Amino acid sequence: MSNKFPEIDVPQSNGDDLDHSDFLSREKELLGDEFKTDQDKVLEEDSDDEFNEFKEQFPEVEGSESVQQEFKSTEEVDDEDADVALADYGATETVKDLSQSTSIKEWKQRRDLEIEEREKVNEQKKKDILSKAQQTIDDFYENYNSKKEKHIAEVEKEQEAFLKKRDEFLKHGTLWDRVNELIDAVGVPTVDSEGNDKTRYRNFLKNLKGKEKVPGAGGYQE
Repeated sequence: MSNKFPEIDVPQSNGDDLDHSDFLSREKELLGDEFKTDQDKVLEEDSDDEFNEFKEQFPEVEGSESVQQEFKSTEEVDDEDADVALADYGATETVKDLSQSTSIKEWKQRRDLEIEEREKVNEQKKKDILSKAQQTIDDFYENYNSKKEKHIAEVEKEQEAFLKKRDEFLKHGTLWDRVNELIDAVGVPTVDSEGNDKTRYRNFLKNLKGKEKVPGAGGYQE
């Protein structure tokens, strides 16, 4: 039996880190086909079937290097396209910024022109208002002075006429003649406000008219 079952040299291990599948493989190599069972055969066939099925589902890719090279080329092309796209995007953004800057600049210029025009119009309106106000003031004072001078001239003329008429009135007739003339001109009533009858007084004054030698006929003498 010792010849049939030689002593197994088991290498020293560091612990439980040996894999279980490696252990079965070594046992199988040492024992050979003596302890092989029908179940082992079934397991091998199942394993082969599973392996073949895996190969059918996932065949080995031929020309892997060309595929990798093609993938690498595709990546390079994608990188180049990305760089071009970024460059185009940057150029577009630059053009957009320039366009916006130009539009803003034009808008500011138009705004400044409009403000300048409004200021000119407002300044002209202000000048017109001040000029009109000054003209109104000048017209007022001119009319006032003109009316004042005209009124003064009229008063002086009336005064001159009054004095002339007065002097002429005092030169003719006696004092009582002038008194009767004034009574007739004024129209003094025969009855005063107190109800006194002035008829006799008026008749007395009329009797003095035309008489140069009656008292007071010569008037006031300095």
